[in-house]
Amino acid sequence: MLAISIVALVISAFSLPFTAWAARAAAKQAKAAHDQTEIQREQVAAAREQTQLQRELGREASQPYVWADIQPDTQQGTVMHIVVGNSGPTVARNVKVTFDPPLPAGQQQSDKVESVQRILAKGLRSLAPNRAIRWTLGAGYDLLSSEDPQVRTVRVEGEGAHGPLPVLEFEIDISEWRQARDAPDGSLHHVRGAIKDLTKAVGGIETTIKRVANRLEVQEPATDGFNELSDSVTKQQLAPQAQQNALEEGAGPAPLPPLSSPQ
Repeated sequence: MLAISIVALVISAFSLPFTAWAARAAAKQAKAAHDQTEIQREQVAAAREQTQLQRELGREASQPYVWADIQPDTQQGTVMHIVVGNSGPTVARNVKVTFDPPLPAGQQQSDKVESVQRILAKGLRSLAPNRAIRWTLGAGYDLLSSEDPQVRTVRVEGEGAHGPLPVLEFEIDISEWRQARDAPDGSLHHVRGAIKDLTKAVGGIETTIKRVANRLEVQEPATDGFNELSDSVTKQQLAPQAQQNALEEGAGPAPLPPLSSPQ
């Protein structure tokens, strides 16, 4: 019995390193599994963040982008306008624009500009995509006559398809337009192209007129012969009428032709 116990003890002593190695391997596997689980959790969290970011980007991309500015008239160049626009892909609603302090106005536009500022402060019901509305402030030489800065704080608010838009607030200085180019939009290239097209059109008309004139010259002899024939026929038709008129006037009967002598 003792021998059996000794043998078992020896076997246990020999198997102890293997057991320890197996336990260590199992611990490493457990740690690797734990690390793998943590990595998977991080990947899931990153995927969720990426999905949320894509949703936010898609939401922002579908929102309108409303802005306001003071700009010169692109056609005249000397008139200043209040411009409110929507550069986004969807309709903006309840668009409110305020200026602090209030905007200046020309001598003939003061009442209109005050009314426009009240309308903008109350809010526009809607503003379609890629649309801009303009209101006249007045002549540039009235608004830019002063050398002092004319800084205004602009605040733009609105609503989009996914709720309120981020409030846009910035400063503009109207006096910065003082030395800007005031010529209307356009290019001499377009003028040159228009003159070229007009020259082509005039040349085509001239060619047509020459062709018509040449055709008329070719047909002129035949027309002259027809006119002479028409005159002779007309004279023959009018001769009996002339004789009748002479009889009515008492000129007497026309002389009869002489009788031929008997053979």
